Amino acid sequence: MMKRILMLLTMIVGLSLPSSFAKEVQVSGYTKKDGTVVAGYSKTVKDSNTTKVAGYTKKDGTKVKGYTRKKAKGESKTGEN
Repeated sequence: MMKRILMLLTMIVGLSLPSSFAKEVQVSGYTKKDGTVVAGYSKTVKDSNTTKVAGYTKKDGTKVKGYTRKKAKGESKTGEN
């Protein structure tokens, strides 16, 4: 019983925390020029306040995978100051 309560609380907290790197938006349905009807849907979009860092190899040979991080204050869209 306690295990189920903990699992439920974990799920609630996890779902209620906003993601700092992406957010879900609702796209309204629409009709294409050719008459095809597209139903509304939700999609995840990248937060404009993040930048992607490419993977690299350190001097000692350690490989670092690419990752996404928040932009520093004053950092431009290209990731350069």
